[in-house]
Amino acid sequence: MKAGIIGAGALGSLFAHHFHEQLIDFVIYEKNEDVVKKISTNGLTLINGKSARNFKLSISSSPEILADSDIIFLFVKSYSTAEALQNVSNYLNSSSIIVSLQNGLGNIEEIRKLIPSDRIVYGSTTIGAAKSSPVEVISGGTGVINIGGSENSHVQKVHHLLNSAGMNSYTVEDPDYYLWHKAVINAGINPIASILGITNGEILTNSYASELQERIVMEVVNSAAANSINLNYKEMLKTTRDVCEKTSSNRCSMLQDLQNGRKTEIENINGKIIEYADKKGIELPYNRSLYLLIKSMETIAR
Repeated sequence: MKAGIIGAGALGSLFAHHFHEQLIDFVIYEKNEDVVKKISTNGLTLINGKSARNFKLSISSSPEILADSDIIFLFVKSYSTAEALQNVSNYLNSSSIIVSLQNGLGNIEEIRKLIPSDRIVYGSTTIGAAKSSPVEVISGGTGVINIGGSENSHVQKVHHLLNSAGMNSYTVEDPDYYLWHKAVINAGINPIASILGITNGEILTNSYASELQERIVMEVVNSAAANSINLNYKEMLKTTRDVCEKTSSNRCSMLQDLQNGRKTEIENINGKIIEYADKKGIELPYNRSLYLLIKSMETIAR
């Protein structure tokens, strides 16, 4: 069973390390030729606490490298999902399984436009990672992976591969529930921390930001319910705040994107939540305000 990875970002690089450590055959497709050149020359270095481990890997900016991969992990930003699949679709094995553990909502709809539903396995992960340079990835600690899909045999293959790579994978009947679960957390942390320019933990120590988080989470839970995803508000607020505490010193990826003049994933987080609510006739004024502020900041940052 050969694995392919699309995107040499933080999670793509972290998964590459796990595959390498467990002698799993894998390759990486990364469209950025400069990143490919640096990784080809220097390898990737995983930084985990005080330890650093460098390893070499097979990486290319040509999608042909994925041609004989059986299971392909999509680790690009949500706004690049459609473009990434269009770039590689003509080179993929007709029986290859596409796996999405991406942030946000709407990714699966984009994937289904090019890949049959029975070949898609998706869900979410609480595993964290960050890139400190094109060739260095910082581990954010352990976490779990919840995956599902319409074809159980494909889900089981991915599940087995992930566990063989030393990761904590679980199969679930309703992966959409886990997408929304993570979307609540992202929506309740990222835009608030990004607009205020603060760490995740500082949301909890600021009474106004904390109240805003409560209102954001409530709206997202309501949007989820209108779309047949039943989440408990009190539990989701507690989970969101637990994440803030556990990652108290982190500057979220959305804030980092803004500070570096990059596009954020706001469209596939609060934006999609608003879109799904609009279709059900539900107004989300707090989410919409944060969405508009982040989009305004994006244009200023660039």
